[in-house]
Amino acid sequence: MAHRTVFTDAVVFPVHDESLDPYRGYLVADEAGMLIETGAGDYRPRSEQEAVVDLGGALVFPGFVSAHSHLWQSVFRGVADGCSTMGWIGKLHKRFGAAMEPGDMYAFTRHGQHDLLRHGITLVCNHTHEFGGGPAEQWQAALDGPQRTVYSFSPPLWLSADERLSELDKFMHLIAEDRHRLPAISVNTTALHSVEQMRRESEILRELGLGLHAHYLEDPTVAAEQQHSFEDLVAADRLGPDTVFAHFIHTTPHIRDTAARAGAAMVWNPLSNGRLGSGIADIPGYRAAGLRIGMGVDGQASADTADPFQNMRTGLYLLRAAAQDPAVLDARTVLRMHTLDSAAVLGVDQLAGSLEVGKAADFVVCDPPAPYAHLPAAELWPFAVLSLSAADITDVYVGGQRVSGGAADRDRALEKDCGARVSRLYSAV
Repeated sequence: MAHRTVFTDAVVFPVHDESLDPYRGYLVADEAGMLIETGAGDYRPRSEQEAVVDLGGALVFPGFVSAHSHLWQSVFRGVADGCSTMGWIGKLHKRFGAAMEPGDMYAFTRHGQHDLLRHGITLVCNHTHEFGGGPAEQWQAALDGPQRTVYSFSPPLWLSADERLSELDKFMHLIAEDRHRLPAISVNTTALHSVEQMRRESEILRELGLGLHAHYLEDPTVAAEQQHSFEDLVAADRLGPDTVFAHFIHTTPHIRDTAARAGAAMVWNPLSNGRLGSGIADIPGYRAAGLRIGMGVDGQASADTADPFQNMRTGLYLLRAAAQDPAVLDARTVLRMHTLDSAAVLGVDQLAGSLEVGKAADFVVCDPPAPYAHLPAAELWPFAVLSLSAADITDVYVGGQRVSGGAADRDRALEKDCGARVSRLYSAV
């Protein structure tokens, strides 16, 4: 039996090291699926108890990270075209949420997991909702799923402060036995109550070791109201290194700088922000202020595709067009944002996000038809970001194990089951 697996002849993208460009080399994973060696050049066999996988000169990226997603939305694509966030919520959440039956949320979440995985996303923060089977089904899906999940629990927004704490207590009992199986857990802290009540909740969350993850400053129609409430968040101790703001588009210099000084982070969702007309986040300004930035593909009902390459390009092109400057953000930086920086935003960069010894052997193999062997190493960064897509993915590995054959890999039984469930929902509403 092999005690380790060696992946040879790989063009490795070292997103963690600014001094390195992509290089031809190898990766070695142990039985636990952790990287125990990486190197340039040819690999020399060390033991007879090695399994060797020849990647044939393919491009190898760290598994992509979506730092903000709603996996259950994977079965509702193309809905509410022409609507902004609030109108879109009305035509998705409010239309279908109440009609969901037991089992729906679990099946839909599994569909979203598989879809993200075949698009090369090996780590996802799943921001949950209370519909149908609610937290229990989404939690079970996270335990059963093929990729690593950071679970973000979201109590209903209309609850009182005490009711939210009661729901949190129920959730903590639900996950007590299996909490250790997920890399991290956070709680949606969007709901605004009194400063005293919010501070109490913040203290409890941090005592429990839970992060704070909130939709904030996304929709322009509610931006003024949320900007006005920002000082309440500060007073309630809701800003810190464990705070993640999803979207965070309509900031002010004061909000941006205060969040950066507190060590908070934001998740940039270019596909979703463009689709819903939410706006363009000031990524260059955030970077200059020192704000930590990750990327997410959001829900597949607002981004409609889970392709991280398309997400990176959309973000790049929007920023360049808005600034009328093609140098406002480069390809290498945005690739790091969708891998290592996103893992850091979620607090799991010691586990994932880059191909380094001591981290999980989570990686994506791409073999595009366009020639690239002739390119100087430095030009492989823009080649990857500007020209590849999920269609070029041939293999996805989690913990050194092949878990997907890329974009062409489909679970037909799951798709059929979800199709029947969605048809029932459309008939019921």
